[in-house]
Amino acid sequence: MGLNYFIFVLVIGYASAQSLRVCMPSTSTVVCQSLDRDDSQVVCDPVESRIDCAIKLARGTADFGVFSEEETVLLSLQQPTENRIVASIRDVQRTEPYAFEAVAVVPANHVGGLEGLRGARYCHPGLDQTDLRWSPRVLKTFERVVARTDHCPNVNTDHKTAEEVEMETLNNFFGSGCRPGAWSANVTVDADLKNRFPNLCSSCGEGASCSRYNLDMGVTINGINNNNRHIQALECLRRGNSSVAYVAWQHVREFFTIRNPQEATSYALMCEDGALRVLTAEVLAAATAPCSFVKQPWATVVASTAKASAVLTKLREWWPNGVSPGDNGWRSQLYSNIIGGANARVFFETTPLTASNYTSPVRNIADISASTSCIPARRWCTISTQEQTKCQWLRAAAYVLGIEPHITCQQRNNIFECLADIRDRNADLIVSPSNYGYLSRQHYKLSSVKLVQNSRNNPAAFSRVAALLKETTTQTNVTRFENLRGRRACFPEYSGIAFVAFVSVAHERGVISSSECDYAQAVGEFFDGACAPGAEAASHAIGDSSFNATNLCTACRPSYLTSNITYTCAYDYSNLYYGNNGSISCLADSSNDVAFVEIQNIQAHLTTAGLQASQVRALCRNNTLAITTGIDIDQNCLLAYVVDSEVLARRDDPLLNALNTLLDSLDSHFGYNEPISTQLINLELYSPFDGKSDLLFKDTVVGLAEPSATTNEAAKNYYDLFSHLESCNAAASTPGMASRSIYSGLTIIMMWFLTKVAMD
Repeated sequence: MGLNYFIFVLVIGYASAQSLRVCMPSTSTVVCQSLDRDDSQVVCDPVESRIDCAIKLARGTADFGVFSEEETVLLSLQQPTENRIVASIRDVQRTEPYAFEAVAVVPANHVGGLEGLRGARYCHPGLDQTDLRWSPRVLKTFERVVARTDHCPNVNTDHKTAEEVEMETLNNFFGSGCRPGAWSANVTVDADLKNRFPNLCSSCGEGASCSRYNLDMGVTINGINNNNRHIQALECLRRGNSSVAYVAWQHVREFFTIRNPQEATSYALMCEDGALRVLTAEVLAAATAPCSFVKQPWATVVASTAKASAVLTKLREWWPNGVSPGDNGWRSQLYSNIIGGANARVFFETTPLTASNYTSPVRNIADISASTSCIPARRWCTISTQEQTKCQWLRAAAYVLGIEPHITCQQRNNIFECLADIRDRNADLIVSPSNYGYLSRQHYKLSSVKLVQNSRNNPAAFSRVAALLKETTTQTNVTRFENLRGRRACFPEYSGIAFVAFVSVAHERGVISSSECDYAQAVGEFFDGACAPGAEAASHAIGDSSFNATNLCTACRPSYLTSNITYTCAYDYSNLYYGNNGSISCLADSSNDVAFVEIQNIQAHLTTAGLQASQVRALCRNNTLAITTGIDIDQNCLLAYVVDSEVLARRDDPLLNALNTLLDSLDSHFGYNEPISTQLINLELYSPFDGKSDLLFKDTVVGLAEPSATTNEAAKNYYDLFSHLESCNAAASTPGMASRSIYSGLTIIMMWFLTKVAMD
């Protein structure tokens, strides 16, 4: 008994001394070092994003982390019972039980309820306001309730964006107003909408251009910030007999208690049922509004279920009053870096709560499957379980924020099944490696809706294609592209980026006719033999061409094999000459002359194939040989220098414009546009997810670009690389098809010009 008790005490003592694992962004090296002290009771658990933290907590591989208001709402949908909320994080100067309440204020003599607002002046704090971190969903909740912007049964949505349908509805409901800020994350669409619907900018003030309010706010009053957008929206309300302001309750109290107390009872809150609540002194004295359209829960400290009680106990021990100790110790360092410093205070829960139990009394968002939207959901095709999981989190995060159109995710076995699904209208988009640019356009009839931008500081992020001749071949008078006719060539894959780069240069040099749109026939007839893995595969089919692709496979058979050994033209590693490494092995074969390859890791490929760098020489795009042998190839000598991926969709998709602006919105909220600390939901679109790289987007991506209007060199090169093929497709498609999209090059240039003039 005594021994067992002694062991029990030791175990309990050991467990209590164990450090708790707190999620920290992988960039927080200095913070983690400050927590790595002898007496510290926490250790950093690096995460790529706070969503990664939520996944780790659910698995029990991390103990606690901090989540924003919107992330807490997201957890209530994605992990309603998996983890536990142990505390909320509030503003030290605020006594309200909510982070904010969004309310509608109208004249007290308003009649007709919600429908009575038709034709009224609409005063809004702005879609770019940052005071209370309102999401697009919060910013537009009143509009959805009153103007029913999410219900449009009789509207033709073809070739329209979600923002366009939304603004048409608002313009038809309200008579005038001020709704400042960007109406779309796409600057071209935003400028077009502001030009088409000026009524919803007309109340912003002289010269405001719908980017802000420019009203004479009068004298400055202590305790009132005249530059606050909510205060300005309330001033906009005062200037119209039939007006409504959609603002935060805390600013309503300031405005009518401090700035205009004599006018308070002339105004009322409008409730969702159309009832009015006059702004009496008693109403304004209350911390909470008598009715509101949105109540937002505070940010939270979330723990794994297994460690929730231990975390709650420790937090109370570290910060007994819910505030920082204020010294230089690890407790203060932890507080300032995850809670928020002197302006924040921790409110401990009595007992740990599930995310669902925490949010349900405050804010419930309908399940996405039961939601309504004017534009049908865009179907994102994924090719692995991990990618599907990331897509599902992205879908939920975008839905919580109110980004439209919605996203659905559907998993297939490989990229070719996805390309076929998109072609057959069973899916809508995929992010595809640039290596499949030709195949997606020619065989699957797709086009790029967005090109990616790769990090300039990462050379490996780009596809860099070169033509490598064996030095022995150059000694047989092969010094120009025309000299390659009748020779034998090696490609990593049929229709891949290296294949297309050769065709592009061959068109440029006139060795292949620019009128020839059948690339397989053009290449197959130019060379005496070639290895282009996949040339005979159904997934790489040559469309309507009657050309026999056998000649594109004859060099796939190593010359050292005996006649009774079979060979393959497969686009996988059962083919000895598949891929960039395979193409170098193909070049090493004595019967072959030139390899068109991406030059990443080229030295390793040469070594594996038994070649020395001095045994190869680049044939440059300008039709000259490189001055020296070797693989130190100048960028001007490359056949192609392009981005590594693109977003593909059907070229005739009537909702292509809506998809385009959806991607802009995703980039705006989940890309690299703002620091982690200010993101509403910290889900990194272009970073690894749950420890896995290259899901949905490659990790090398830093942003998106319009295909026909990019100034990014590698993206522009990629667009130009397929300009010939696109012209072939356009000529073969229905007349006028190419002019349907608002994102045609001419429109983008025109809208850029109009935007610039307006800004100047």
